[in-house]
Order: sequence, then structure tokens, then C-alpha cells
Amino acid sequence: MLNYYNEINKLRQKINEDFEFYRKKNSLIDRRLNELGKRGDIRRTADEMQELLKQRQKVKDASLQLMPIWDLFRHGWDEAEERFQRALSYSKNSKGEN
Repeated sequence: MLNYYNEINKLRQKINEDFEFYRKKNSLIDRRLNELGKRGDIRRTADEMQELLKQRQKVKDASLQLMPIWDLFRHGWDEAEERFQRALSYSKNSKGEN
């Protein structure tokens, strides 16, 4: 059981790291798009804006794919972790009694 828990916990950490990476990247892209939009000279910034919009779509797609699993760990992990600790404690106690 400990191996399953450790592997799931590693997966949780990786998903959180990936989700945070995409969240930050999306924020940087949006910030740059806002800067370019404020310049007012769309002809000079159109190519960069178009490229940023393509990148933002890829980032959003990756985030949307990660979100269901990220939500699972974010909202359901604490209870699962408590139950695991209880089961581990019970397992240790019952082995000590034998």
C-alpha cells in the first residue's frame, strides 16, 4: 500500500508543478498581450500578438487537460491522505499485536 501511496503522491506533485507552470506561462502571455495592446500600433505588434495568441491556446489546452486530475488532488487529496495514515497506523498496530 505504501508504494501506491508514494507513486500517487509523486504524480500529485508532478501535476501540481505542471499546472503551476502553465498558469504562470498563461499569465506572462496575457501580460505581454496587454502591453502590446496598450501601444496602439497594432500593425507593428500584430505578428507578435498573433504568435502569443497561438502560444496561449496551447497553454490553455494543456491546462484544461490537467485540470480534472488537478482538481481531484486539490479537493479530494486531504481526505485520502487522512485515510491512508489511519490505515497505515492500523496496519502497524495490528502487526505489533501479533
